[in-house]
Amino acid sequence: MGSMDAIILVGGRGSRLKSLTKNKTKSFVSFFGKYRIIDFPLSSLSNSQVKNVGILTQYEPYDLMRYVGSGASWDLDVFNEGVSFLTPYESEENNIIFQKGTANACLSQIEYIRKSNAEYILILSGDQIYKMDFKEVLNEHIKHDAKLTIITADLDKEKDNLSRFGIIEYDESNRIISFEEKPKNPKSNHISLGMYLFNKDFLLKYLPKADTLCDFGKDLIPYIISESKDVYAFKHDSWFFDVGTVESLYNANMFFLEKPTEIAKKGDTFKVYSKPFDFPPNAIGHGGRVTDAIVSDACVVYGRVKHSVLSFKCKVDKGSKIEDSVLLPKVFVGKNVKIKNAIVDEDLVIPDGMEFVFDTPTIVDSSSLKR
Repeated sequence: MGSMDAIILVGGRGSRLKSLTKNKTKSFVSFFGKYRIIDFPLSSLSNSQVKNVGILTQYEPYDLMRYVGSGASWDLDVFNEGVSFLTPYESEENNIIFQKGTANACLSQIEYIRKSNAEYILILSGDQIYKMDFKEVLNEHIKHDAKLTIITADLDKEKDNLSRFGIIEYDESNRIISFEEKPKNPKSNHISLGMYLFNKDFLLKYLPKADTLCDFGKDLIPYIISESKDVYAFKHDSWFFDVGTVESLYNANMFFLEKPTEIAKKGDTFKVYSKPFDFPPNAIGHGGRVTDAIVSDACVVYGRVKHSVLSFKCKVDKGSKIEDSVLLPKVFVGKNVKIKNAIVDEDLVIPDGMEFVFDTPTIVDSSSLKR
């Protein structure tokens, strides 16, 4: 089997997550109490024995860079390999090279790709929640003698908004015959997960076109499909969440809250790793009551928590009620506060007596306290 290197794209502003990404990249947003979103692609890469990973950054990368560090928490601190941060840089013409799209971002780091010793380059997004064995993807890629494999999934036409995704059509051999980014009238329920496995030489052949075909899904991938018959689909048939919106981030947290054993799917050989911290255990104080909830390390609960996720270092004081909500790290909830259907931003202190009760998932942040 050939070797794979990977690039994770974490450069975008993440405006659909609103204030949650005001001062940080999407990949550093907290997830399900103890994780950051970046933990999921890094863990799948490590478990798949992909040891050379470039993290391509642009917007507010500093917290993410400190968090990932050398990659040791994901067993990626490997001599002559491991994690590299690929940042904007100044060109010979004294121009700062910024990214105009996902494909253009990779073009800006084409020398990194050229210097890779791997036969295959895996390109991933940094704002997705999943477990995947990329060795299985590579096996199918080699079996089909593919030049490009797009990782796909099937959605329910009745329940899911297919127009949020790239829509794929493929034949009985899984060869892709069409790709359309976010169409108003989808032709199938096969979606692209925005993950691509390229033969390195094939990627280098087409990547220079990303100067004008700036985005993989919108521009470059449809162009490649029109040019080549060597593009195939690999179907991912387990859970997957694109958590780029407030609603999708909320729903993904609720999925694992209701099915907590799913996070351990694939067992001890395929764990989700995160950076360890020496926090004390959580505590349920006198009068505190917790039902159907995730309460992470260093939390203290004196109020009532129901069907909610409390990230590390949260406190819920006496008389307060938290229901159907997600508290991100280091949230302090004062006395007699009511919160329902909310994602509460990191480091927020909510004064006594406030009420945030919503019909749909809504962010509570510092601006919410000024009402």
